[in-house]
This record gives sequence, structure tokens and C-alpha cells, in this order.
Amino acid sequence: MKSENKNCQNCKQDFTIESEDFNFYEKIKVPSPSWCPECRMIRRMACHNGWNLFYRNCDKCGKRTLSMYPPKQKITVYCPLCWWADDWDGTEYAMDYDSNHSFLEQWKELSEKTPYVSLETTYLNLKNCDYSNSISYSKNCTLAIFADFCENVYLSSILRGAKDTADSLRIFDSELCYGSISQKRAYRVFYSEECDSCTEVWFSRNCYGCTNCIGCVNLRGSSYKIWNIQYTKEEYFKKFKELKLDTRSGVDTLQKEAKVFSDKFPHREYSGNTKNLNVTGEYVYSSKNCKDVYMCSGAENCKYCQLITVHSAKDCMDYTSWGNNAELIYESFGVGENVSNSKFSLNCISDVINTEYSLWCIGAKNNFGCVNLKRKSYCILNKEYSKEDYKALCEKIIEDMKNNPYIDEQRRAWPYGEFFQPGFSKFAYNLSTAYKFFPKTKEEALEKGYTWNDEEEKQPEATLSGKDLPETINEVDDLILKEIISCIICDRKYKIASLEFDLLRKMNIPLPTQCLKCREKSLFDKLQIPRLYNRECMKCGTVIRTSYSSDRTEIVCCVKCYQQEVY
Repeated sequence: MKSENKNCQNCKQDFTIESEDFNFYEKIKVPSPSWCPECRMIRRMACHNGWNLFYRNCDKCGKRTLSMYPPKQKITVYCPLCWWADDWDGTEYAMDYDSNHSFLEQWKELSEKTPYVSLETTYLNLKNCDYSNSISYSKNCTLAIFADFCENVYLSSILRGAKDTADSLRIFDSELCYGSISQKRAYRVFYSEECDSCTEVWFSRNCYGCTNCIGCVNLRGSSYKIWNIQYTKEEYFKKFKELKLDTRSGVDTLQKEAKVFSDKFPHREYSGNTKNLNVTGEYVYSSKNCKDVYMCSGAENCKYCQLITVHSAKDCMDYTSWGNNAELIYESFGVGENVSNSKFSLNCISDVINTEYSLWCIGAKNNFGCVNLKRKSYCILNKEYSKEDYKALCEKIIEDMKNNPYIDEQRRAWPYGEFFQPGFSKFAYNLSTAYKFFPKTKEEALEKGYTWNDEEEKQPEATLSGKDLPETINEVDDLILKEIISCIICDRKYKIASLEFDLLRKMNIPLPTQCLKCREKSLFDKLQIPRLYNRECMKCGTVIRTSYSSDRTEIVCCVKCYQQEVY
């Protein structure tokens, strides 16, 4: 089939469905989408909240629990222990399908009756990670978000195999990292970006196989360099001592100088490793035959996918979050771990096969339109059927959705083949993952059918100002854990957690003067967002596909020119 130009039902911009896209839709038996790729991505991300956490009481046992859902939100929420228990499975809330009404309206009714788990975690394989979210196979982690196979991590996000790490973002198979972004196989790397296989590196960007370097950019296999200048071992450590990187003033000075120095050097069209083959996107590693993807590792034959951080994902499109042996995933978020043929679904994990329009289905197979269902098969709206009756009713529902689609308040149609309507999300837009990457005003969000949360965060009285914290960690004892500190940026209050304090002492890093929100924001502000542009290489003029728009000031090169520059 030839490519086809369409107009997005949501943003009204033109987009193209390419011939290979039609092949995929035919393979998984779905119609082509009516929303453009970016709008599809945003509506998926709007159905997830990883970073905004609240305290509320479990609606089953009554215990106070950390939750993705604000305490005033009218929704049934169980603590992880109660939700994962075997004394209920979701069939208690079963509904019969009524062909006289829209299927999606019935799905929404079901979604408002069932209990939700307070945190998005694989609870059964976690140890001492009660204050983290979107996490699996980890232990001793606090405020670790989007994390897999981690240990002793504090206030860090988008991780795999991170250990003894704090205040960092996108850390993979690394140990003792602080204030850093996009580290792979790193050990003791601080305030750095896009470094791979580095040890004892500070304030550097895009270095590979380097040891004992400070403020360096685009180096390969280097040691004892400062600002890309070679020193002897003795000279290096003398200058290292003079920089006083164990002090806050020393760190602040180097951060400013490193930014100025880094801006003089080129960026590659996309961040990734040399193990990619035939890919376009940003932050892509060890992947092949992938187009317009973002933060993907071990992906193959994927398109318009994001946050696939655990190997592997194969033959997927419009898929956000996870991986771990996932295949044939379409228009889904947070499905992973031996999942196959998942369409229009959310948070369906662990051995889930042939699932459509479902939310929080665990270990389930052959389900359609189910919510908070555990270890069941051949269910529709949480009601069990025989295999034959299930198949026949699915076909009828799909036909009904095509002939009588749900129409939202914005007059957008939702036939079979489209993800959930924005207003169906259990999260307000400003609390969602979408807001992290694509912030909107309240008015903009409401206009597009999303909801908004106006609850104000209660703040305790501060006992100490961040500006009055000592210069070094060695000047502080355990009494600091009792202090309520005011942020030097926004005046929001925060405390030093015991795990955080242990890590800071271990790495000899000064206490942070900013609150958790400001520190997190400063890291995310340095990330490229999942949006690609066509522009020319600033060296040779070749057209490239990159996350750097043409109005950006950075020097951006194609892979060939970048390699010539670096090597």
C-alpha cells in the first residue's frame, strides 16, 4: 500500500502514514490512526504519573500509604500489599456488555468502580522501595522513578542497573553517580552528561572510556585531562585539589565554567552508541531498524516508541515505557515483561498476551476492555466467557465501535483503533508524564479535553535555609536529618533523607541547597524532548534527523562529521 497523507483529528496538522505503517496495521489487524504521532504519544503519556506522589489512606486496610493519586481524588486506592493480595481478582466488578451504549463509556464506568494500586510497581520483586514509583526488581531505593534492577538509589529517574546513585537522570549499569545525566557503565561520575565507560570524571560531556577528567568534552580513551588539556598524573591531582570539588562554591564555579566550555564543541545529530543500525531518534542504544524513537535500548523494528529502557522490544509502534521482552505492542503505555500483542492498553505486565483496551491487567491472557484484573483469561469488562463466546463478543464490540464511535466534548470521534480519550485518564495533565516533556497551561490542557489539578501543596515551617548549609559534607552530622530546609530557588521545603546523606558522604558531595522538585527540574531541563526535526549538518550540509531544531545555538553535526571531529 502507498503512503497516505492525513490531517490530525486533534492538532489539525498534516501527517503521513507510510507504506510500512500500513503493513504493521494489517499484521495486528487495526485501522490506521486519525491522530498524528506526537499527539498519540502525548495522550499516552497523559495516562501516567510517575513523579508526583502524595499520601493518602488505603481504602482496604486504612493504612497511610504513598500514592500516585492525590488524597482528594475520588477513586478507590489500595496500598500495594492489599492490591497484590490473592483475596480478590477483579471479576467482582464484572459488567455485561450493552450494545445500546458506547463501549468506551462502559469501560469508563468499570474503571471508576475497580480499586487501583497506589504505586505503579512490581511489588512482589521489590525490597525496601516503598517510596519509589514505576520501579521493578530493585532494593533500597527512595524516590527512584522509572527504575529497573537498581540498588541504593535516591531521587533519580529513568534507570537500569544503577547502584549508589543520587540526583541523576538516565543512568544505566553504573555506580556512584551524582548530578549526572545519561551515564552508561560509569563509576564515580559527577555532574556530567552522556559519558560511557568512564571513571572518576567531573563536569564532562560525551566522553568514552575516560578516567580522571574534569570539564572535558568529546574525548575518547583519555586520562588526566582538564578542559581537554593533558596533564601528568601528579599535575592533575594537584589541580584537582585546588579546584575544591568537595565544596559547594567549588562545584558552583565549575558548573558555570563547564557550560561555557561545552558549548564550543559539536553535538552529534542524536545521542546513542555505535551498536545502532538504521535508526533515527534521540538517546538510542543497541537498536536496529527503528524510526523516530526516544530513549530506547535493545529495540528492533520499532517506530514512534519512547522510554523502552529494558531489553528488548520488537515489532512495536506507538509504544511508551518498559520493554523486557515485549513484542507486537501498539498504542500502549507501561506494558512489559513477556508481553505480546497488546493494543490500546495501560500497565498490563508480566506474561500478558492478546490484550486490548485494558488497564492494570496482571498475568492475563486474551482480555478485552478489562480493568484491574489479575490472572484471568477470556474476559470482557472483567466478565469471564468461554473461548468461543469471547471471540464472538469481541468481534461484535469492535464492529459496534466502528459503526457507533464514542464522541467526546471536542467532537472528536473514538472508533476502534484509537487509544483512550484524554478525559478518561486517572491523572490530571499537570501531574502526568506528558507534562514533564510537553508542558501546557491549564487553559491549553482543558481545551484538549484533559483534566487539571489545582490542589496546593502544604508547606511546613523551615528550621534552616538552604543558603546557610555548610560548604562541605564533613561539616555536618546526623542532626541534619531532623532539619526542615527551605529551597534557595522556590522556598519549597525539603529534608535530607538518611539514604541521601549516606550517599553524599560516600561520594564526598556537599549538601543540596535546592528542593527535590527544583533539582529534578534542573536535570530534565537538560534533556532533549521526544521531538525530531529535519535540518542540515553544520559541517557538510547533509540533511539530518535530529532533536535539535534549526533555531538552536548548539553546533550539530551528522554522524560522519562528528566522528571526524572527535576521532
